[in-house]
Amino acid sequence: MMEALIRNSFVILLFSCQITLAQQLSITTTSSTGYMKDKKNAIYPAFVDGIQYQSWTEEGPKSYFQFAAQGGKAPYKWQLVNGTLPSGLKLTADGKIQGTATKEGTFNFTVKATDAGGAAATKKLVFQAESYRSKWMADAKFGIMVQWGSFTQPSLLTPEDRATFEKRITKFNADAWAEAIAAMGGKVLNFTAKSFDGSRQWPSTTPSKYEMKTKRNIVAELIAACHKRGIKFVAYFAPDNTSNKLFQETGADGSWGTLNKGLIKELVLMGVDGFWIDVTSSPEIHKDFDPKWFPWNEILPIMRANNPYVICANNPGLDQGGTVLRYPNTDVILYEGGMSPDASALKVAKPASVRKKVAIEVDNLLDNTWSWRTDPKLREPKSAETIINNIKANWAVGATYMLNYPVPTNGEIMPADYAAILKKIGAFVKGNQGWSAAPEASLSDTVEYTTAQTLSLRAKPGARIYYTLDGSAPSPQAKLYKGPVKLDKTTRVRAISVENGKPASKKADYVINIASTRSTPSARSARTLAAPAAAAVHEPDAREYYRGMKITIGPKPIRLHAVGRQFAEGNTSAHPILIKRFQDDYPILRTSITASKAKVAEDGFNYVNTPETILEAGKSYMIVSKENKKDQFYASDFKAPVETGDYRITGHAILSPVGDRDPVQDDKIGTLLNLRYEVVANAGNRNLAIGTTAFLKDNDGYSLGPARGTLYAENGIDGDKTTMAQAGGKYPWTFLVDLNKVNDGLKSVTVYFGEANYATELQVFSSVDGKNWEKIAEKSDNSDIKCVFPLKNLSARYFRVRALKPDARGQKGAQMGIMEFEVSQ
Repeated sequence: MMEALIRNSFVILLFSCQITLAQQLSITTTSSTGYMKDKKNAIYPAFVDGIQYQSWTEEGPKSYFQFAAQGGKAPYKWQLVNGTLPSGLKLTADGKIQGTATKEGTFNFTVKATDAGGAAATKKLVFQAESYRSKWMADAKFGIMVQWGSFTQPSLLTPEDRATFEKRITKFNADAWAEAIAAMGGKVLNFTAKSFDGSRQWPSTTPSKYEMKTKRNIVAELIAACHKRGIKFVAYFAPDNTSNKLFQETGADGSWGTLNKGLIKELVLMGVDGFWIDVTSSPEIHKDFDPKWFPWNEILPIMRANNPYVICANNPGLDQGGTVLRYPNTDVILYEGGMSPDASALKVAKPASVRKKVAIEVDNLLDNTWSWRTDPKLREPKSAETIINNIKANWAVGATYMLNYPVPTNGEIMPADYAAILKKIGAFVKGNQGWSAAPEASLSDTVEYTTAQTLSLRAKPGARIYYTLDGSAPSPQAKLYKGPVKLDKTTRVRAISVENGKPASKKADYVINIASTRSTPSARSARTLAAPAAAAVHEPDAREYYRGMKITIGPKPIRLHAVGRQFAEGNTSAHPILIKRFQDDYPILRTSITASKAKVAEDGFNYVNTPETILEAGKSYMIVSKENKKDQFYASDFKAPVETGDYRITGHAILSPVGDRDPVQDDKIGTLLNLRYEVVANAGNRNLAIGTTAFLKDNDGYSLGPARGTLYAENGIDGDKTTMAQAGGKYPWTFLVDLNKVNDGLKSVTVYFGEANYATELQVFSSVDGKNWEKIAEKSDNSDIKCVFPLKNLSARYFRVRALKPDARGQKGAQMGIMEFEVSQ
């Protein structure tokens, strides 16, 4: 009896203890430094990349991280009782970390949770704020891109061919690959993990229709070999399955998306450092691709949740270089070179215009193909000097250079065709390895300061800083930074640092916005082109496009002092302003206007001062303001060109929410942005065609588009003999110029052709009214790049250059291209 009583008492006591333990309050969240081992509970790491903090699960992203506790009585109240969070982040009372991290580092802190009954628990935690995700790619500077697999000639198509592929790779050795890449100064390998027919180069476990995969884990071997030598591994991933018409690999359920989701997760868990997703994952640009092949809204969470440090790049395709897709979740902006042995196929990147810190990557071909060709006559590698010059041009804008060359079927990483060239390129790269760390500014380029400011620049100890305040590119010949600089007006600060034994850093570029009521004596406001009362007020823009105008500068450059956005009643938002050169999308200036009724000028516009920015004579620009879901704006379609005397508004301009031409729905709705500027004195041009109007036509007078989508008509009258106008769609074509008014006493017309693009038989016509034309010159059997045609005090407004020959592919002259058209008086 006593024994039973004791036993029952023990059970009751144990049960009571269990209830007490179950009710005890404890914090279950763990430190971000342990995220990879405790994804369910650990704080999601922060990245100092200029955008809002996000935490990810496989269900998707949140703009915060939620602290968690157990026991006690909900709800819980949270507070920071010791230490600090990363700068820019805060903890809310309901346990959310949110904000935008602004300083990287390891932050120790103590958090306290208090339940509804007053019970409390504390816990010491660590929060890691990393640099931006793709910093290692930006710092890599140079890498190798190899697209190799069963598609390598002679290609293998059937599922059974995977075994044949593995038997023929007699010279593939992952360590030899990594050694060769390191010997060339490469810091990253981009390798074909999955090709277009669904073949993957590892024994994947995701079920598929044909199981087109290798038994040998080639990907894992390369990851291990690369990581052993400090080389990052990026998985090239082709999301569609269209090139192999015999066998289109899918998931076991017939879905491409199911297969790709599984394969992406496998690669993340295998240890890849990044993904390079090819063009077919961009259906918003390339309409013939199925978005179900690669469901981004499901795949990105798989990447981000399973490894926060994996980077993602989405290739927009040829002639779409720099188009930023999946923003803000893309980490790399891509430029893809063309398939040609000519140097013109090599792309040069442009500075990024997005707010997020990203890497810029250029992928250029050493040969004229990305996959090995069995016929050596088809292999035409470029010279080492050609590639090195292209590398220099890309490094000048801070881009990482990925050199793509074919590898033969046996897997030999240094094929004889390319060995000598690769050795020369590698010697150059190794001699210019690394970057100095870019300088940091003490002032923010996202704040509007109301008084003069003092700017300090910081770099690594011992580094020299060189800077400019006039917008020019800094170099070691620029001003040496010796101490803080006082700024009393909006200024563009550009700087580099040079550390001992290292090449100069990438350029730091800040527009420090200082509002000022004082006017610039030499500046004058452009006339108001549309009275506020007469313009149509448009509803807020749900798409959040950049909207504005395309302008062409006249025969003299202008120096810009301010940009104005027309104020609409109730506006309160900040509107980013972007100026881009039209011909190549090169970003000229990025700033921001805050809409404020209190700051409306007499003409009805809110203005922001700009650094003194030169807009070149004859060049065309897009000047746009980012609209949003809150503020109304004044709409204009600019159907008729508007002339100010110094520049012309030639149409509306629409860019995507990140400032790209694609993907957008062109609804023809732009907006007037007023300019305050001055004409640059003594900078006139004697060419009467500069800054006028030009058109691409066929020889029957019908309009044509620009060749390659970028060789615009205005390139022929922009005063720049490095830009070309060329029509697409027809070999013989006509270049039409409208001087916008009749000019008397004309003495000559000069046509500059491209070195490899010239008319061998041509005619030149003039007209006063655009209807009645007079032939003023003709030439046959021409091979001159510069053709001068004298005139006898001619009166004319219109000119046209008509190419009669060449009129088909393969003829001498290739196809007429106009580098510059000049009219002298």
